[in-house]
Amino acid sequence: MKRIIGVILGIFLFFGVIFYFGGMQVINILLNSNLNYFFIALLIQFFIIFLYVARLKTILSAQKYDVKYKKLFKILISGMAVNQLTPIVKAGGEPVKLYYLTKNDIPMTKATASVIIEITSELISFYSLLLILIIFLSATKLISIGFLYIGIILFIICFGGFFFVFRILSDKNKIERFIEKYLLRFFKTNAKISTKVFSSSFRYLCNKKLFLKIFSISFFCRFLEFLRIYFVFLAINFQVSFTIVLAVWVLLILFSSVPWLPGGLGLVEGGTISSLLVLGIPSHISSSLILLDRFISFWIVVIIGLMVLYFLNKEIRQHTV
Repeated sequence: MKRIIGVILGIFLFFGVIFYFGGMQVINILLNSNLNYFFIALLIQFFIIFLYVARLKTILSAQKYDVKYKKLFKILISGMAVNQLTPIVKAGGEPVKLYYLTKNDIPMTKATASVIIEITSELISFYSLLLILIIFLSATKLISIGFLYIGIILFIICFGGFFFVFRILSDKNKIERFIEKYLLRFFKTNAKISTKVFSSSFRYLCNKKLFLKIFSISFFCRFLEFLRIYFVFLAINFQVSFTIVLAVWVLLILFSSVPWLPGGLGLVEGGTISSLLVLGIPSHISSSLILLDRFISFWIVVIIGLMVLYFLNKEIRQHTV
């Protein structure tokens, strides 16, 4: 119930912020937008999702599990939708992915190892690039030095988290307690056996060649996100340098990382638009940009993901009857 209230409040804030900064000018820009560029941006977003599916497919195939792309797409986009609606840590979608992977005859321990490797490659590519771009944009004075401090803090938290998690994963006793307490509460499975399976799967997935391949996919997805934002700018008939595109990406990520309502609704829009005003981009242009980009990268993912989640649950109920 709290999540629903948060989403409703977030929607009001979302449109309130957009139209506060742009008003009727936003509507005029959207009505005159270039649909060809808009659909290119939309295709880029779907290609990013396809690469996420390919990444998960690669991880599972390395463990000799053959799950079809169509099934993995359903699992992944359902998890993405739930992640978007998780206000704080944005990790609510990972248990969703784990649950549906186990429903495809993948043991919980192997599914867990797969998801951890997937998240690790995503976050390393994400925060490494974020810090590099923040340093670059701060040096060119496109964003204030305050964002550099925020970026460094996020970077330290991220890699501190990696160190903490990998330290736990290297200790068999801690793994055993973690698996028994959090993962196997509803499974009639021996925790010691599960720990051995998890440890061997995790070590195997950490081999350099496989991880480099997974990381490359994650890093390429970041480049496609830049490209999506660039085509959204073109869709609203506004020419910008690629440096501004990088700044928009950084701002969107920083504001979406702040604990807030689901999906950072309201905060992301208000914070990004206000920051873009400092860069000399008119408020109605910024509002139109954020409205279109959030529609492509947030709302479409949430709508499709929740619809797919409904049908996945329906399939499982039918199989259990």
